[in-house]
Amino acid sequence: MEAFDHIVVGGGSAGCVAAAWLAGKARVLLLEAGDPALAHPETLTADGFKDAFSNDALMWHRMSAPQKDCGGRPIYVGTGRGMGGSGSVNGMVYTRGDRRDFDAWPEGWRWDDIVPAFQAVESRLGIRPRPPTPFAESFLAAAVEAGFERKDGMNDGDLAGVVGANDMNYAGDQRRSSYRAFVHDDPPAGLTVRTGARLRRVVFEGGRAVAVDYAKDGRVERARVTGELVMAAGALETPRLLMLSGVGPAAELARHGIPVVKDAPGIGRNLQDHPNVCMFYTAKAPVDFQYPQVYGFDVAARKAGEPRGAPPDTCFVCYAAPASLKESMRRMVPVLALPGRLHDVALLRRLLRGAIELAFRLPPLRRFVDSLFGIVVILGKPTSRGCLRLASADPDAPAVIDLGYYTSAADRATMEAGIARARDIAARGPLARAGAKPLSAGAKPVAGASLWRWLAGATMTTFHFCGTCRMGEDADSPVDTRLRLKGLANVRVADASVMPEIPVSALNAPSMMIGQRAADFILSGDMA
Repeated sequence: MEAFDHIVVGGGSAGCVAAAWLAGKARVLLLEAGDPALAHPETLTADGFKDAFSNDALMWHRMSAPQKDCGGRPIYVGTGRGMGGSGSVNGMVYTRGDRRDFDAWPEGWRWDDIVPAFQAVESRLGIRPRPPTPFAESFLAAAVEAGFERKDGMNDGDLAGVVGANDMNYAGDQRRSSYRAFVHDDPPAGLTVRTGARLRRVVFEGGRAVAVDYAKDGRVERARVTGELVMAAGALETPRLLMLSGVGPAAELARHGIPVVKDAPGIGRNLQDHPNVCMFYTAKAPVDFQYPQVYGFDVAARKAGEPRGAPPDTCFVCYAAPASLKESMRRMVPVLALPGRLHDVALLRRLLRGAIELAFRLPPLRRFVDSLFGIVVILGKPTSRGCLRLASADPDAPAVIDLGYYTSAADRATMEAGIARARDIAARGPLARAGAKPLSAGAKPVAGASLWRWLAGATMTTFHFCGTCRMGEDADSPVDTRLRLKGLANVRVADASVMPEIPVSALNAPSMMIGQRAADFILSGDMA
């Protein structure tokens, strides 16, 4: 049996950072369930994000439990798999968040505490905004008319009422994911990477993780850990894997016949995400940008002329349909049209995707899509909470995921205000002169029950799952502020699952920051 000083489970945004830093000082095994990056070269290029998103091999196929306030629909909750995780399939948006996002985090995790970790990550990534194109400038000018303040970059911790070209992690034609920057370009000498390695369980003895069992190439193999085990499989996988290993709510484990190693009721609770809707418009001329590069943040209900400064609760994104609508449909149409086990039939997925390819070759459709853009309204500070629980003791069975979308009245009011704000932006001079005409029902002046019928059917995830292993000193938090799993000797959690409250912006940058801090804590000798 092989032995390692440390084992990191999950080769995603946080896991690559943590494993790389630890491997500079120790022997580290990094286990990733998905493929090596070179098997899917689109994960290494800046332009490959749309193709990566539509590649079944690079996304976990998961559906949520039916969402009562989304018309009883299950929501697609896939996340990235393969080296780099979601950081290899996303739009490369890099935002630290608003400094006040972290006021709700424990002491030691406030803005001034975490900026050095952000800077350490950024020194390897290299981040920069993309210059706005003429159409993007029209959106920015319209948002300024609607009361936003123009600010490009947006990583100084003040996102209140600002709009601009967001920072992105790319360099030329390269994607600068944590995998690319920390593992691929300069492999640490002490790092062993195993891809196609799905964790089956963590082996505990006397409250200490001593080994992991993982499936690879049809066999179950075991690796021993003498130092620390770092769980970095993401907010939808880390709690599932811990529960399968006997760490979680005792009653939940007993229901599935799993021996209890540690009763941790908070595992799987406090699930948060950013639900969104996209309001589509047509323009007179083709839309000329390719990336999700233009963002705004504000209190949704703030009116033009009112002072800015309150913590933002909503994010607004200008979406260019020509850049990725075909690929998005290649991903989502099979999900929506093939429920349950039908989605597992590869032939049916191929037939649907082939039909989409043919449709997009038709000149009338191409012309229509070329002039199509959207304003995405993202609920940035949801007060609703969901949960994740086991479906069975089968390590291959996905968890039961209840997102809890719109279960709070405050969230419903914020989304309504955000939609009204987006309509205001679209009606402003620069976009009006570009010929912006509403296409989605929500972009038109509908309200009340009619608006919510559309919203219930149009809501989707922004793939920003977090909170399921929240950190804090309170009894309800299963992870302490040094990222140690309470009650176990040598297990840390280092991914978005530890976030006690979701930031208003994308989670890729904060996830990498958490991976950085996990390595810092371990290398400092900060043991349980």
